[in-house]
Amino acid sequence: MLSEVDIRDFDKQPVTPLFSVKPKSYIQMPNTGVVFYFDHIDGMYSYCLDMFGDPIHLVAWIDVIPLVKKTD
Repeated sequence: MLSEVDIRDFDKQPVTPLFSVKPKSYIQMPNTGVVFYFDHIDGMYSYCLDMFGDPIHLVAWIDVIPLVKKTD
């Protein structure tokens, strides 16, 4: 569940359109800092989950910050 993810365990990547992000990864909204789990693109929208596990459908071309797990 997203609420159990520590954002400090991730590196922020440059802002990119959502359709360019690897599916089944975490993303952060540039303006608000809200984090979502990005599952996949479905047509012109995406299937994402918020921290409560509720589905969110962002447009596929929205700019996001991909989060990549830090390597030790």
